[in-house]
Amino acid sequence: MMLEENVTADITVIGGGLAGVCAAIAAARLNHKVTLVQNRGVLGGNSSSEIRVWVAGATKHGVNRYARETGIMGELFVENQYRNPEGNPYLWDALLMEKVKEESNIRLFLNTEIMTVKMQDHQKIESISGFMSGSERLITFKSSHFIDCSGDGIVAFLAGAKFRLGRESRVEFNESLAPLHEDKTTLGSTLFFYTKDLGRPVKYVKPSFARDITKTSIIKNRIIKKEDNGCAYWWIEWGGELDVLHDNEKIRDELQAIVYGIWDYIKNSGNYDADNLTLEWIGSVPGKREYRRFEGDYTLKQTDIEEQVLFKDRIGFGGWSIDLHPASGVYNDSVGAQHSVPDGIYHIPYRILYSKNINNLFLAGRDVSTSHVAFGTVRVMATCAVMGQAAGTAAAIAVKHNANPRDVYLHYLKEYQQTLLREDGAILGIKNQDEHDLARQADITSTSTLTEINTYVANAEPYRLTKAAAFTIPVDPQVNQLDIFLSTEKATSLIVKWYSTGNPQNYIPDTLIGKQKIKIDKGFNGWQEVKVNYKPSHAQNLFVVIEKNEDCILYLGNQEFAGVLSYVNNPIAELNQPELHDYSRKSPLLYWTNQLINRRNFVFRVKQANAFQPTKIINGYVRPYGGPNMWVTNFNGQPEAIELSWKGLQNMKQINLTFNDDVNEDIINLHHHRTYFDEVPELVKAFNLYYWKNGSWKRWWSVDQNRQRHLVKEFEQPIQTNKLKLELLQTNGSQQFSLFEVRVY
Repeated sequence: MMLEENVTADITVIGGGLAGVCAAIAAARLNHKVTLVQNRGVLGGNSSSEIRVWVAGATKHGVNRYARETGIMGELFVENQYRNPEGNPYLWDALLMEKVKEESNIRLFLNTEIMTVKMQDHQKIESISGFMSGSERLITFKSSHFIDCSGDGIVAFLAGAKFRLGRESRVEFNESLAPLHEDKTTLGSTLFFYTKDLGRPVKYVKPSFARDITKTSIIKNRIIKKEDNGCAYWWIEWGGELDVLHDNEKIRDELQAIVYGIWDYIKNSGNYDADNLTLEWIGSVPGKREYRRFEGDYTLKQTDIEEQVLFKDRIGFGGWSIDLHPASGVYNDSVGAQHSVPDGIYHIPYRILYSKNINNLFLAGRDVSTSHVAFGTVRVMATCAVMGQAAGTAAAIAVKHNANPRDVYLHYLKEYQQTLLREDGAILGIKNQDEHDLARQADITSTSTLTEINTYVANAEPYRLTKAAAFTIPVDPQVNQLDIFLSTEKATSLIVKWYSTGNPQNYIPDTLIGKQKIKIDKGFNGWQEVKVNYKPSHAQNLFVVIEKNEDCILYLGNQEFAGVLSYVNNPIAELNQPELHDYSRKSPLLYWTNQLINRRNFVFRVKQANAFQPTKIINGYVRPYGGPNMWVTNFNGQPEAIELSWKGLQNMKQINLTFNDDVNEDIINLHHHRTYFDEVPELVKAFNLYYWKNGSWKRWWSVDQNRQRHLVKEFEQPIQTNKLKLELLQTNGSQQFSLFEVRVY
């Protein structure tokens, strides 16, 4: 007889992928009892060692600027970067398990498949029941609120939640990327493989079920490289024309046959030097992309992404392109994917994170309320994780007020968003308005502050202008004169243009503001003045373009500068007559890349009175948005300090610090690219916190090995004081100290 048991919690989360992990941690950190139910033996879903998909997100592999997720997903990114720079999938599994087990409010149930759902009046889930394989346990989970992060939406489906499956017609949501007529096709599933060089010849005899890919369209339409592994083979996809859930085993068998066939082609066709290579790992669990999408009070659509709609109930952001794959997958006789790229990161509304007809059911991950087209972007895992944290936080608010998910939107939206911000959630354009945060009423001073952007460094590297160059700079409150360091071998003219960047989260040229043609003498070497004279109505970024000119040499420094990025133009087509170039987003021929000069800047200088002032730590923003939104000063090997003071004594027990972790840096959990550092250089490594008492400073908190962005310290005993001083001692490599926010409770 099987063991039967009941488990009760405030919130039950179903699904242990990144959405479920972040949902559970978010709710647990808000002091609610959480049950996390996962049907596999590891956490991480598609990112786990079973499937091994890169955790991609809003950065779009470095295309979007300042777009890396913060909150719980950001915490995982940065910690994994330190522990696991080689991208070992098993160490990623271990990190996820550690983070869940560290939360005393979470009970984890692995290898547990949900089988039944018990309802009240067809509108509310009373309990769910599942079977734990290997343990012969039948477990019933009860709670007031449930979060379905299972991907396929098993609980939502069994509860009777309304859902969509397949592609909507073009007219339903007025989506240009949708088909003319609706159908039931979806994105397919994928299996990966990894290889290893043994240093000696290794033979390979293909199994009889392997596909002969020379008889398929794969050879003609896909790029096969013997060096590729894992997600480089994202295009090994199939099953979109089937039922990706009920035909899962058929899809897995076909994908394995394709993988073994591709490996046979690499090993035995004679077209590759692959004698010493062997298969090290091949997936046995298909990585699913799409199935049911459950209907919420809003359905996210294509125009919401492309127009970057500013939802009042925004709870996070995405930035991956609308990435749609052919239903026939690897056998499609054309390209493997179709993309639509917005101008920057976009906003995600809360109303897609709960069921419209089940009144205690939240959603997160790839089962949220979107059209098929919009699903093409929100489906990537870091974005799913952001939605997971948002759903877990919303569920905590709902439990606190004995409310349903819709009530959170109607009655508790401000509290909800402010709670997300306090927990470092990835929301754009909403300020800290926490009435309990004492820092908001403090006077802020610092020992020093940057008032000039000057990227000059000794031994800067010459860069001949064979391609147009550019940089973005914060404008707060204005830019009058810009100086660029350059040299010429003969007399020439240089064209400089400057553009606004549109929405505050965008970093591409949008509208031409001004231009200047500068005559430069033969043999010139030094600073060249550019008259910009730009004063916008609010803080924003300026995109400065220096036209291609092979007679002119710029200079590249060898270090980063907070709030500043430099770019090289990669034209898709060769353009002539540079003075006629349209460098704005309206030109489809131009693409600006930061990756070619990663973490370096062209040498220039410009006065900026307000961009880095110490008061930025209480301006309400905790990431770049319009401006850097942080206090910055140079680090010259000596401590720098920022001081908060109040007119009267304040009772304090908790300090929240948010340091700069360079959210422009693209960090991936498995191999995609390698950074040169394990700890983000901009992060403050060592600091002391003091409070003022009886005419002298008393040390309250010291840290000497920090590698995280968001630190929360709750002290055993409260103190009374009217002054705090945060003394910064050392970074993890940067030549600047930088700090987003200080909160005091």
